[in-house]
Amino acid sequence: MKVRNIKLVLYVMVIALSGCKNSGEKLPQAKTIKYVKVETIGEKNTLAQTSFNGKIKEKTLTSLSFRVGGPLTKLNVKQGDFVRAGQVIAEIDQRDYELQLETTKAQFTQLESEYKRYKTLVEQDKIPANTYEKIESGYLMAKTSYENAQNQLKDTKLKAPFSGYIYEKDVENFQTVGAGTTIVSLIDNSKLEAIISVPESQLQMVKENNGGLLTVENAGVCDLPVKLFSVSEKTMQDGLYEVKFSFDNNKGTHIAPGMTAEVAIVKESKSDKISIPNSAIFHQGKNTFVWIYSPSTQKITKRSVAVSLDGKKGNMAVLSGLKAGEKIVTAGVHYLVEGQEVKPIKKQSGTNVGGLL
Repeated sequence: MKVRNIKLVLYVMVIALSGCKNSGEKLPQAKTIKYVKVETIGEKNTLAQTSFNGKIKEKTLTSLSFRVGGPLTKLNVKQGDFVRAGQVIAEIDQRDYELQLETTKAQFTQLESEYKRYKTLVEQDKIPANTYEKIESGYLMAKTSYENAQNQLKDTKLKAPFSGYIYEKDVENFQTVGAGTTIVSLIDNSKLEAIISVPESQLQMVKENNGGLLTVENAGVCDLPVKLFSVSEKTMQDGLYEVKFSFDNNKGTHIAPGMTAEVAIVKESKSDKISIPNSAIFHQGKNTFVWIYSPSTQKITKRSVAVSLDGKKGNMAVLSGLKAGEKIVTAGVHYLVEGQEVKPIKKQSGTNVGGLL
């Protein structure tokens, strides 16, 4: 009887599970919207633009260490933690330094009293000057020792010299460390650099423009103004010059060291032809196309165009198919499809402090 009941229960469970599996209901799936770089025809049709690929790098990376040694009693930060300027990052056992402070304080207090008494006597010509000088010398040495002990006690706390992120942690808590041993590396992300490699033929153009427009696709940043910071005096092993651009990493940009970047150098051109980046063009068969972006529908449509070389590296002259004011996709065109919904990468303002605009 028990066996029959067990079989009946199992049969009911199988029927119930089969009913769930064969249900015609489909779970709703999240719609994926691709971010693309969009430019408006006519905004830059009188400008020649040359783009260079590069990397984002931190401008300040500092190794922090104690000026004194001893066993760590506090090290509660980990890689990636944000710390503010003046925040205590680590502490060394203060016991020995407190004893040293008490000892030097007692010696200083005693000699200070004698020094003041002998100073009064020498002013009254009651003791020889050389006797006073010996007392004064001992007093100054005691004072220096006392001040040094005070400083060493303060130095048992390692504080952040600026606000930033813990890049690396080189020791563990309760470990005995010596003076000068690196405890952590602190990175300042508030100011960053975009580093590119430039051939000799284009170096003068980069120097004359003294700046560029930064695009970091993975951070959603497009055409952020950056300033020329430095140019290497000699070529690297690949025969190219290293050029650095600096910029303030305002809150909301999400730019981080190590990200792939693109720096565009824009130069005025006398040509009045419509010119578009070569990256906006794709081919299907014998025809040439671009993607037209519609702000009202946030979708793209394919448009046939006729183009020719315009003499500017990375650009094409449009002979027909486009007009001023239309918006085209200028990056990643080979991975899009007709009617796809997309979203333009936000163009970052150079004065958008805090990313509030």
